[in-house]
Amino acid sequence: MPIVVIAQAIISSISIPTEADNINIHMKDGELISLTKRELKQKHSTPTDIVYKRDKEYHNIAVADIDYIRYESLDTYDKTVNFIDEYNIMVKELDQHVLDYYNTKRYKKSRTSQTLAVAGWTLAVAGNPLFWAVAPIPTTQAALTMKKVDKAYVLNGSEWKACKKFQKEKIKDLKAKAKLKEENGVTSEEEKKSPLMPTNNQELEQNLETK
Repeated sequence: MPIVVIAQAIISSISIPTEADNINIHMKDGELISLTKRELKQKHSTPTDIVYKRDKEYHNIAVADIDYIRYESLDTYDKTVNFIDEYNIMVKELDQHVLDYYNTKRYKKSRTSQTLAVAGWTLAVAGNPLFWAVAPIPTTQAALTMKKVDKAYVLNGSEWKACKKFQKEKIKDLKAKAKLKEENGVTSEEEKKSPLMPTNNQELEQNLETK
């Protein structure tokens, strides 16, 4: 039973990234550069360029050439928007669907962790000492996740069912577009540039040397 509680707690904390989790950078020339959180290299970026790493090569995007940035994921937004704000780049407001989906998802994830926590503490009090070590895991997860929930956007019943269906179709559409772009060999001008070479920026040089 302890293994089940731990396994469920770990599974509930795992989120498989999809195209909907990307940071979508819209350039002034109409080009779209879509980055994952992992590709974005905040420490390597400079005051004039945002740096990302793809296929083991570093690339830079001139901040002056960026029109705006759009997010399709509240999770990605929360983790990267403070960095983007440092560049005074226009960030489009999150769609209603994005707010509904991610806040409801977080809420339900927290409630699941609460259920696991209650089960763990109940068994601990009942005399199984092993659960004193297990129960805090879902308890902490439940508290931290609920702090990030805006209950004004939490859906229930048929509304949540429809929201999940829309999200599934949205991800499918984004995957299809990404695959089509890859098959057609459509690559942004920034991606065609050579990997970053050492510059006069001392901080950038040090970061690349320690990578």
